[in-house]
Amino acid sequence: MRHFWLTRKRIKDVAFSMAVQRKTLKKASAAKEIAATKETSGAENKKDVAPKDTAKAVAKKEPAKVQKPSAAERAGSVSKYLRGVQNELKKVHWPTRKEVVTYTAVVLASVVAVAAVIWVVDSLLSFGVRAIIS
Repeated sequence: MRHFWLTRKRIKDVAFSMAVQRKTLKKASAAKEIAATKETSGAENKKDVAPKDTAKAVAKKEPAKVQKPSAAERAGSVSKYLRGVQNELKKVHWPTRKEVVTYTAVVLASVVAVAAVIWVVDSLLSFGVRAIIS
Protein backbone atom coordinates (compact mmCIF):
# COMPACT_ATOMS: atom_id res chain seq x y z
CA MET A 1 0.00 0.00 0.00
CA ARG A 2 2.86 2.35 0.81
CA HIS A 3 4.38 1.78 -2.61
CA PHE A 4 1.08 2.78 -4.26
CA TRP A 5 0.92 5.97 -2.18
CA LEU A 6 4.48 6.86 -3.15
CA THR A 7 3.67 6.31 -6.79
CA ARG A 8 0.58 8.53 -6.61
CA LYS A 9 2.55 11.20 -4.78
CA ARG A 10 5.27 11.03 -7.38
CA ILE A 11 2.69 11.39 -10.17
CA LYS A 12 1.20 14.43 -8.43
CA ASP A 13 4.66 15.97 -8.06
CA VAL A 14 5.43 15.46 -11.73
CA ALA A 15 2.04 16.87 -12.76
CA PHE A 16 2.60 19.90 -10.52
CA SER A 17 6.06 20.55 -11.96
CA MET A 18 4.67 20.25 -15.49
CA ALA A 19 1.96 22.79 -14.64
CA VAL A 20 4.59 25.17 -13.27
CA GLN A 21 6.65 24.76 -16.44
CA ARG A 22 3.60 25.48 -18.62
CA LYS A 23 2.83 28.59 -16.60
CA THR A 24 6.43 29.78 -16.91
CA LEU A 25 6.40 29.17 -20.66
CA LYS A 26 3.16 31.11 -21.03
CA LYS A 27 4.64 34.05 -19.15
CA ALA A 28 7.80 33.95 -21.25
CA SER A 29 5.88 33.81 -24.52
CA ALA A 30 3.64 36.65 -23.39
CA ALA A 31 6.71 38.74 -22.52
CA LYS A 32 8.24 38.01 -25.93
CA GLU A 33 4.98 38.97 -27.63
CA ILE A 34 4.85 42.26 -25.72
CA ALA A 35 8.47 42.99 -26.58
CA ALA A 36 7.82 42.24 -30.25
CA THR A 37 4.79 44.53 -30.21
CA LYS A 38 6.83 47.33 -28.67
CA GLU A 39 9.56 46.86 -31.27
CA THR A 40 7.15 46.97 -34.19
CA SER A 41 5.20 49.95 -32.84
CA GLY A 42 8.32 51.80 -31.70
CA ALA A 43 6.57 52.71 -28.47
CA GLU A 44 8.28 52.17 -25.14
CA ASN A 45 5.33 53.34 -23.06
CA LYS A 46 1.82 54.64 -23.54
CA LYS A 47 2.97 58.26 -23.92
CA ASP A 48 4.80 57.39 -27.13
CA VAL A 49 1.66 55.97 -28.76
CA ALA A 50 -0.27 58.52 -30.80
CA PRO A 51 -3.99 58.84 -30.07
CA LYS A 52 -6.37 57.52 -32.70
CA ASP A 53 -7.64 61.01 -33.66
CA THR A 54 -4.18 62.35 -34.43
CA ALA A 55 -3.27 59.20 -36.33
CA LYS A 56 -6.03 59.99 -38.82
CA ALA A 57 -4.73 63.51 -39.28
CA VAL A 58 -1.23 62.34 -40.18
CA ALA A 59 -0.66 62.47 -43.92
CA LYS A 60 -0.47 59.14 -45.67
CA LYS A 61 3.03 58.06 -46.52
CA GLU A 62 3.84 56.70 -49.93
CA PRO A 63 4.25 52.93 -49.95
CA ALA A 64 7.86 51.80 -49.81
CA LYS A 65 9.22 50.56 -53.10
CA VAL A 66 9.84 46.85 -53.15
CA GLN A 67 13.30 45.96 -54.34
CA LYS A 68 13.52 43.18 -56.84
CA PRO A 69 15.86 40.38 -55.81
CA SER A 70 19.16 40.34 -57.60
CA ALA A 71 20.10 37.65 -60.10
CA ALA A 72 22.33 35.98 -57.50
CA GLU A 73 19.48 35.85 -54.97
CA ARG A 74 17.12 34.40 -57.57
CA ALA A 75 19.71 31.81 -58.59
CA GLY A 76 20.14 30.88 -54.93
CA SER A 77 16.40 30.45 -54.45
CA VAL A 78 16.14 28.36 -57.63
CA SER A 79 18.97 26.09 -56.51
CA LYS A 80 17.36 25.79 -53.07
CA TYR A 81 14.07 24.81 -54.71
CA LEU A 82 15.77 22.22 -56.93
CA ARG A 83 17.58 20.73 -53.92
CA GLY A 84 14.20 20.42 -52.18
CA VAL A 85 12.73 18.71 -55.23
CA GLN A 86 15.66 16.31 -55.35
CA ASN A 87 15.26 15.46 -51.66
CA GLU A 88 11.53 14.81 -52.12
CA LEU A 89 12.16 12.59 -55.15
CA LYS A 90 14.51 10.47 -53.03
CA LYS A 91 11.57 9.77 -50.69
CA VAL A 92 9.27 8.58 -53.50
CA HIS A 93 8.54 4.85 -53.72
CA TRP A 94 9.15 4.03 -57.35
CA PRO A 95 7.32 0.86 -58.51
CA THR A 96 9.23 -2.05 -59.94
CA ARG A 97 8.70 -3.20 -63.51
CA LYS A 98 6.57 -6.12 -62.29
CA GLU A 99 4.32 -3.77 -60.29
CA VAL A 100 3.89 -1.45 -63.28
CA VAL A 101 2.89 -4.36 -65.52
CA THR A 102 0.45 -5.66 -62.91
CA TYR A 103 -1.16 -2.26 -62.29
CA THR A 104 -1.44 -1.61 -66.03
CA ALA A 105 -3.13 -4.98 -66.58
CA VAL A 106 -5.61 -4.26 -63.77
CA VAL A 107 -6.47 -0.86 -65.24
CA LEU A 108 -6.92 -2.23 -68.75
CA ALA A 109 -9.10 -5.10 -67.53
CA SER A 110 -11.24 -2.67 -65.52
CA VAL A 111 -11.67 -0.38 -68.53
CA VAL A 112 -12.70 -3.31 -70.74
CA ALA A 113 -15.18 -4.56 -68.11
CA VAL A 114 -16.79 -1.14 -67.63
CA ALA A 115 -16.94 -0.59 -71.41
CA ALA A 116 -18.67 -3.97 -71.81
CA VAL A 117 -21.22 -3.12 -69.10
CA ILE A 118 -21.95 0.26 -70.70
CA TRP A 119 -22.28 -1.38 -74.15
CA VAL A 120 -24.73 -3.98 -72.82
CA VAL A 121 -26.85 -1.37 -71.00
CA ASP A 122 -26.82 0.91 -74.06
CA SER A 123 -27.85 -1.97 -76.34
CA LEU A 124 -30.71 -2.96 -74.03
CA LEU A 125 -31.97 0.62 -73.72
CA SER A 126 -31.77 1.24 -77.48
CA PHE A 127 -33.65 -2.05 -78.11
CA GLY A 128 -36.33 -0.99 -75.58
CA VAL A 129 -36.71 2.48 -77.10
CA ARG A 130 -37.01 1.00 -80.62
CA ALA A 131 -39.68 -1.40 -79.37
CA ILE A 132 -41.65 1.44 -77.77
CA ILE A 133 -41.40 3.73 -80.81
CA SER A 134 -42.43 1.13 -83.40
